[in-house]
Amino acid sequence: MLTFRRFHSGGADQGLADRGRTDRGQTLLLAPIGLIIVIFLGGTTLEVGAMHLRQRQLDDLADSIANDAATVGFDIDTFRETGELSIDPGAANTVVGGSIAISNLPEARSTGVRVTPGPEPSATIVLTYTHEFILGRAILGASTELTAAGEAALVPSNA
Repeated sequence: MLTFRRFHSGGADQGLADRGRTDRGQTLLLAPIGLIIVIFLGGTTLEVGAMHLRQRQLDDLADSIANDAATVGFDIDTFRETGELSIDPGAANTVVGGSIAISNLPEARSTGVRVTPGPEPSATIVLTYTHEFILGRAILGASTELTAAGEAALVPSNA
């Protein structure tokens, strides 16, 4: 009959047993630090996501206001008299404030309305928005300025 014996050196196994007894308190220190890091990274992710959402909304708003400015600013009298397309800058400017006020970003500001004459006249709108950070102020700062430009042109149609 065969029997097997275990040989115990004591050195390697004894070191593992001692280490478990002396290092127990480190988990109590590392767990809260890890939780703080996870909360901080999650907050930063939410802040950056919200900032990108506002940027997309600002881009859409600038495009729609430029379209409104070109549509409302279309000078029908000049078109009837000469057959040329043109945008009235005064009428284009009046649309901007009202469109911003009824948008999902009423805090946005218009920093420029430019009407470009020519065979295909266009209206260009530049908007800015100050995005305030809530959770990520420590690393991202208090706020950041977002800018968007939208352009719409009057294009003659053969239809």
